[in-house]
Amino acid sequence: MEAIHKTDLLIIGAGFSGMSAALFAANRNVNAVVAGGAGGFEYSSGLLDLWGLSLTQKGRITKKPWAMLEKLSRQEPGHPLARIQRKTIQQAFSELTAALKHQGLTYAGYERKNTLVMTPFGTLRPTFRLTPAMRSNAEAVAAREPCLILDFKGLREFSAVFVREMMKKAWKGLRAETLEFPETRLQREVFTPFLARSLETEQVQEKFLTLIRSAVKDETWVGLPAVLGIHSSEKILDRLQAESGLRIFEIPTSPVSVPGIRLKEALMRALDNTSVTLFQNRRVTEVNALPKGGFHCRLDSDIQPVIVHAKAVLLATGRFLSRGLYADREKVHESLLGLPVWQPESRDQWHQQAYFDPAGHRINRAGIETDAFLRPVGPDKRPVHETLFAAGTLLAHQDWIRSRCGSGLSIATAFKAMESYLQIRPGLC
Repeated sequence: MEAIHKTDLLIIGAGFSGMSAALFAANRNVNAVVAGGAGGFEYSSGLLDLWGLSLTQKGRITKKPWAMLEKLSRQEPGHPLARIQRKTIQQAFSELTAALKHQGLTYAGYERKNTLVMTPFGTLRPTFRLTPAMRSNAEAVAAREPCLILDFKGLREFSAVFVREMMKKAWKGLRAETLEFPETRLQREVFTPFLARSLETEQVQEKFLTLIRSAVKDETWVGLPAVLGIHSSEKILDRLQAESGLRIFEIPTSPVSVPGIRLKEALMRALDNTSVTLFQNRRVTEVNALPKGGFHCRLDSDIQPVIVHAKAVLLATGRFLSRGLYADREKVHESLLGLPVWQPESRDQWHQQAYFDPAGHRINRAGIETDAFLRPVGPDKRPVHETLFAAGTLLAHQDWIRSRCGSGLSIATAFKAMESYLQIRPGLC
């Protein structure tokens, strides 16, 4: 038998955009439900990017996100970030990072510029807001002092030797070493989430300190894959640095990403005991707009399906990987409501000839077009539904991977969508 749930707002999608929208809803005491799959947190770096692509030097990164966003508003006025005022984006970042700090996950950075962080590929990437362990990463990169990069036996996700080899021309004082992580002797393969949860215990921290001390020679910095705990990462970092006398930093790793898990769990904790109900791992399989307003939605479950009656819906379903969009041999489609999708006119125009073409591939800009309130529009540019909104990477005219703006896009559009909902909501009461 189906369970029935009534709410003012249904947020479809539990990725970064959906969870950010949920947080903004909770802060405004909006009666909301969040439903969706696991989201893409385990694939994310845990860094909060704003904009990282130079619009003056093709293919280069930039340390000036706000200057690039000003250029973006002139060069690509249809880009979702170009349609949101700077003060709104700043407010969105401030509100989100304040909530995360309250949950023990501090994000900081410069007011006007990006910070360059070392990646597991031995490259540098720009980001706008980062945690203390990643901030130390950036400081180590800037200092270029003697540094030991560590990895661990059985860990396939990260190679200290690879990082050293990729960076040795620019950073002469790098050394790499592989150690046996405490209490993993009998394990042939280990994974970063397991190591991070192990480091939550004081016993493992003690052994880890002994391990680091034995490995260091004349280095003042130690770089690790991101394994410094899940819930107490900042306390663990402070203890290790205080008792070793070293500057310790994390390097974001490939999936499964511990910084991404930290971010997800902090957002979930922030929603505890609020006006927002979270249906974890419940995919929305059906959304029907009702003639008299509102939506009838179905959430599938192996245990008990749930029917949600919502006055408004925010689509934060993402793109192809998260099934917000799907493609057949001819067109790109929106998965839940069959909304019009902006896309290249023919499949021949989806891709460039060169895979790494600096201009990117046009298919990456496919998505949902919206009005000024982030409501999906039809071919006539009129809203498809008065109380249907969209946010995040589902939106058209952006290539978030290439421009390194995924987090900024998610945060800013979720905030703007919530503002729009609050403007329109009085007519629903």
